[in-house]
Amino acid sequence: IVKQPMEQTTPKQLNILLLLYRFRFLNRIQIQKFLNHKSPRRINTWLKDLTTRNIIGQKYSKKLLANTKPAIYHLSTKSRKILLKQPNINEKLLKRVYREKTRSDKLINHCLLIADFYFLIKQQAQTKKNKTKLHFYTKTDLVTHYYLPYKRPDAYIAIKDKDTQRYFLEIIDEGTPRFMIRSKINQYINYADNKNWEKNTNHPFPSILVICPNEDIYNFLLKHITQVLEEEVETEIDFYLTTKDIIKSTNTKTDIWQKVEV
Repeated sequence: IVKQPMEQTTPKQLNILLLLYRFRFLNRIQIQKFLNHKSPRRINTWLKDLTTRNIIGQKYSKKLLANTKPAIYHLSTKSRKILLKQPNINEKLLKRVYREKTRSDKLINHCLLIADFYFLIKQQAQTKKNKTKLHFYTKTDLVTHYYLPYKRPDAYIAIKDKDTQRYFLEIIDEGTPRFMIRSKINQYINYADNKNWEKNTNHPFPSILVICPNEDIYNFLLKHITQVLEEEVETEIDFYLTTKDIIKSTNTKTDIWQKVEV
């Protein structure tokens, strides 16, 4: 490895830092996919150099069953000075780099699933015959969009074809209490009713994509959202449900979403 000066990075390494800023936690395979690079060796070289210089951190389990999984990476303390020189970087958000190494497995898995979903929806967009453009904004990308709900969605997605399809993505973590899940659904319904989205964007309200952690929560949400839409909603709003297992195992041509019908 050719050692770089402490604050110097190659263009590819800077891309890695920007990806970790947006998605927070990514494994080596995901980083390789984002960079569209064929060589794991080269990716590992860039990652090792950044890790050695404490620009990024690495989470890697040495336990027997876990050590076959790719290492997971996040921003570390020396990344701040580099990223602050880049456009559209939020300085307040960068303060989290001091605590990323102590984050819970729940948060890490949440972030990894967002990246998996990005690759899935990207593949689905690319399988269409016409020219489809995918715009994918993470929670970090949305931090300055003050007209969004305080608890911002995990992602905002716009798929531009002949028409533009817009979505908010919400991932429900394993073990989330049901009252918190109901509160999240109510947040979207209230947000749709107050028309803040339309006032600020001049776009129709996005559909809500919800990834459930298991079948129990999927069935609970299907019943709950149906009831709420029947009884309380003034504005038309579409919810689509799927599960984490479907996201991780699906064929890109498969329809993975169940629309909540009233």
